[in-house]
Amino acid sequence: MRNTKKSIILILTFLLMLCPVSVFSTEVMAKTSTVTIDLTGGSAPVKRPAKLKNARKVKITNSKKSVVKVKYLKSNKDKRIQFTGKKVGTAKVKVKCYLKGGKTKTYSYKVKVKRSKKKTDLELAKEAFKIQNEYRAEKGVAALEWSDELYEFCLYRLKTSGFDEHKNLGRDMNDYFGGFAGYKDLMFGENLHIGKTEPKAAMESWKDSPGHYSNLLKAEHKCGAIAKDGITWCAIFYDGDKSDFIGWDQIKIKKITVKRYDEKTGAFLNSCDFAYYEDGNKSDTMKVGRIKRIEGKDVYLDPDKTYVFYERIAPDGYTKAASVKIDVTMDGPDEVILK
Repeated sequence: MRNTKKSIILILTFLLMLCPVSVFSTEVMAKTSTVTIDLTGGSAPVKRPAKLKNARKVKITNSKKSVVKVKYLKSNKDKRIQFTGKKVGTAKVKVKCYLKGGKTKTYSYKVKVKRSKKKTDLELAKEAFKIQNEYRAEKGVAALEWSDELYEFCLYRLKTSGFDEHKNLGRDMNDYFGGFAGYKDLMFGENLHIGKTEPKAAMESWKDSPGHYSNLLKAEHKCGAIAKDGITWCAIFYDGDKSDFIGWDQIKIKKITVKRYDEKTGAFLNSCDFAYYEDGNKSDTMKVGRIKRIEGKDVYLDPDKTYVFYERIAPDGYTKAASVKIDVTMDGPDEVILK
C-alpha cells in the first residue's frame, strides 16, 4: 500500500513538471495586443475583447497612468475599453474579466502614445490631388499635373469667396489674374466641398457625386491643383499646359479697348462683331470679339507687335467699318476705333 501511494505521488509530480501551471488554473491569459494613439489627431481607440460582453466584473491595471487613461465603459447594448492618450510614452495595460464559475480572462495591451508632425494644408491638399489622380487611373484617364500657380489661385478662391457654389469663379479669376485672364482667355473647371477635414473623406464626397466625379475625370483637363482651408476644399482644372502660368504675373500685357463709331450720328454703337490678329500671322493668331456696350470691348495684346482689327459683319443699316492696323506699345494708345 505504501509503495502504491509513493507511485501515485511520483506520477503526479512528473505530470506537474510536464504541464504548465496554467492548465490547472481557472485564469486564461490572452496574447498581448498593441494599441497606438497619436496625440496629433484622431479619436480615442476602443477595444471590445470577446469575453468582455459576459464579464460580471472588470478590473483594469495600468502601468503608466500619466501616459494613457483607460476606462471601462458600458451601456445596455455595449461594453468597451477606451484608451485616451495623455503624453508620449509606452504603458502596459491588463483588462481582467471575471466570468461565471469563478473563471477569469485577462487581456494584455501594449499602448504606444506618439505625437506625429502635424501635416500642413499644402501636404493634405497634395494627398487629395494624389487620390484624384488614382480615380482617373481607375478609369484609364491620364494623370493631371500639379501647378503651384493654380494652387495659389485655389487658395485665393477659398480665402476670398469660400464655398460659393462657383458663383464668383469668373470674378475671382479676373481679379486675381488681371489682364492675363483676358490675354489667355482663361477657362477653369472647378470642384468645391465643405464639411470634411481629411483628404480621403473630401475626395470620396466628390467621387460619390456624379457631377463632381465627372468633372475630375474629364480627359480634356491637363493640369490643376487642390487647396484646403479648414473644412473647405477647392479643386481647379485647366485644359492647357501648366507652363502657361509660369511667370504669368511678369508677362507684359497691353489692354486695348475696341469701340465702334458711327460718323453719321457721331455716336458709339453698342453692337459690333469684330476680329483681330497679329499682322502677317492671321491663321494662327486670329481671335474674335463682340462689342455689347458703347464703352467698347477690352482685349489684351502683346506689346511690340502689330495687330489688325476689322469688323466681321456690319450692323443692320451700316456700312462695314474699315480695318485698323496698330503698333502696340505699353505707352501707346489704349483704344482702337472702328468706323
